[in-house]
Amino acid sequence: MEILESRLLARFPHGFTTRAGGVSPPPWDGLNLGDRVGDDPAAVAENWRRLAARTGLAFARVRQVHGVRVVVAAGEDALPAVEADAIVSRRPGLAACVSVADCVPVLLADPVSGGVAAVHAGWRGTLAGAAAAAVRALSRETGTAPARLLAAIGPSIGPCCYEVSPELAGQFEASLGAGVVRGGAGRPRLDLWAANEAALRGAGLRAVEILGRCTACERERFFSHRRDGGRTGRMAAFAAPPAISPAGPVP
Repeated sequence: MEILESRLLARFPHGFTTRAGGVSPPPWDGLNLGDRVGDDPAAVAENWRRLAARTGLAFARVRQVHGVRVVVAAGEDALPAVEADAIVSRRPGLAACVSVADCVPVLLADPVSGGVAAVHAGWRGTLAGAAAAAVRALSRETGTAPARLLAAIGPSIGPCCYEVSPELAGQFEASLGAGVVRGGAGRPRLDLWAANEAALRGAGLRAVEILGRCTACERERFFSHRRDGGRTGRMAAFAAPPAISPAGPVP
């Protein structure tokens, strides 16, 4: 099993899964963590079991709807019913978790209290401000100013591959600045990494890491909804409060 990590969040149990290490057959091979993509439910359950065994974590999830709602985890939810696109956890061992297959996963962490958040930000969520909403929620829950929070932007479709309409590119430029759109031959290409970084910094963050891994480019490592025509699996991005925070026991 291959799990990518952020140097910035090294003190927190966290990661971005890849497609390696699971039991799902093609086209979901192998570590598919999506339970609504046509894969055998028994294979998906085994994949989650393997991830839990590898990390020692429980996972709090939500039903993602490309919005900006943030919920606070009360406990593990293996079959999520709550509609939201970001989740906060303050319980050690309980990871805030989102699933992706081109959309941007953003992990937030508070080095003061140990609280964390996971955000699912496709183009709709990015434009609507999902990352900033999660920053506000985590700051409110922990009492820590946004400037002290840490953020990692994980693998997603990159500006190398994400062609969009001129109309959508114009909306992003108007909202988040010209730096989030790339030019060149063909249609404009959207840089969702830069867009989410701009949103996070606009919300007050100073420390933001971009892993810079494109899900569409790396076929052997990542699932990609666009590249694979919608018939593909899902990866997970997760973060959990540490048992002991830098400032002492986590509340």
